[in-house]
Amino acid sequence: AVVSTQSTGALYVTGFAEAIVLKFDPNPANHWLLRGIGIATVVLLTVIALFGVKYLIRLQLALLAVLFLAVLDFIIGCSLAHDSVGMTGFNSTTFHNNLRPGYADGQSFFTVLGVFFPTATGLMGGVNMMNDLKNPVDNISTGSLAALAISGCLYYVFAVFLACTVQRELLLSNYMIAPEISWVTWFFLCGLYIASLSSILGSLYGAPRVFQSIALDNIIPIISIFGKGRGANNEPVIATVTVSLISCCFVLVGHLNILAPITAMPFLLTYAAINYAYFSLAMSDEHTLKPESILDQYKTENTPILGDSHNGTEYATTGATMGGGPDVRRTSSTSYPPDQNYWHQTLQSKWLAFLGFLLSVLMMFLISWLFAFVAFGMTFLIYFYTRHTSPGTKPGASNFVFSRWAYHLLRSIIGNVPLDEKFIIATETPEMAYQTTQLTDENEDYLGREKVHQSVVSEQIET
Repeated sequence: AVVSTQSTGALYVTGFAEAIVLKFDPNPANHWLLRGIGIATVVLLTVIALFGVKYLIRLQLALLAVLFLAVLDFIIGCSLAHDSVGMTGFNSTTFHNNLRPGYADGQSFFTVLGVFFPTATGLMGGVNMMNDLKNPVDNISTGSLAALAISGCLYYVFAVFLACTVQRELLLSNYMIAPEISWVTWFFLCGLYIASLSSILGSLYGAPRVFQSIALDNIIPIISIFGKGRGANNEPVIATVTVSLISCCFVLVGHLNILAPITAMPFLLTYAAINYAYFSLAMSDEHTLKPESILDQYKTENTPILGDSHNGTEYATTGATMGGGPDVRRTSSTSYPPDQNYWHQTLQSKWLAFLGFLLSVLMMFLISWLFAFVAFGMTFLIYFYTRHTSPGTKPGASNFVFSRWAYHLLRSIIGNVPLDEKFIIATETPEMAYQTTQLTDENEDYLGREKVHQSVVSEQIET
């Protein structure tokens, strides 16, 4: 998640710098100017993220209003007549001609998808700021689904309106066609720049906090230094500076079409991991002996019942479970599983999550098999490193093993073994014989000594 957010921030920076350069020079010869603007933007926004982000958060509603007006400016501009060649206004012939795909040499649907996909990666913003949310269980789900719906509608509006009003040749050659077709060009550009800068700032704000949380878990000891913070809110200064430096390295790529597929890989890997995590937890809950659930398994057998507390910490359990687990505590202000039913719970499905996992992995290899292998290689290196440096790390609440499940599923399809495992419960306890054995040998040098325990009597104090 950290790498994906960093690379996405670099993508936003590159797009912002490219929008500025192309505004003044449609065919720039010096690509280092774009990289220089991008790096300067990262440095400036890093300073803001460290010292002034709280003031910008207060302006979010005003910035959102500017973005809404910029979209309205684009819609109005599309309905107006333009004298420029290639801008036909709303025309059914233009729309029909733009419906057919026309990929350049060496390009396909999936290479174009790799460039477009990073525009839908802002869904992790709520997760990155979960510690600052009042009710993360509801806020993250509601906010993410709302963002997906609004962003999807806006993307369709831009795509359909441009397809209806601009000929294909102009769309392929002019990357700044949207500001030109708008009613007030400079106002649309303001909205474009604000959207880019706010997205960059969001990545510089969210990624360091995720990085700091991972470092504080001490699962990867080599990055423990990044868990240090500053001030009462434990601001991740070291992590923020590190994220900015990594973003600058990505900015040096200097080309959106190259950087976008690189950005898509860690995000698709993150989406695959999230979907598989839910599927694994749901399958563990399904194959657990009822009525206990997998969340109950994760708690200890000796934990007091709900309502008992110690030192202000409330314990949560439903009683003895199958196999026990590590001690899990929560404060009284936290409820997990949530006591309240939320509307988005009706959308949850383990098979939908599993399908999302498979599609994410498949998309990685279809977009770029080379980048996909690199992403998986780095992931396995981190996995084996953590297994070596932190062998005692808690594996989590899930006890689901995919290979075992796939094996039984295959055997059930073949017809040799049913899918459900059979448990044999003994009705009587078998008799057992015991035999004592001394595991240590006595030292012959001390055989002649009397075997007594030394004790000291302390003076009794009268009270």
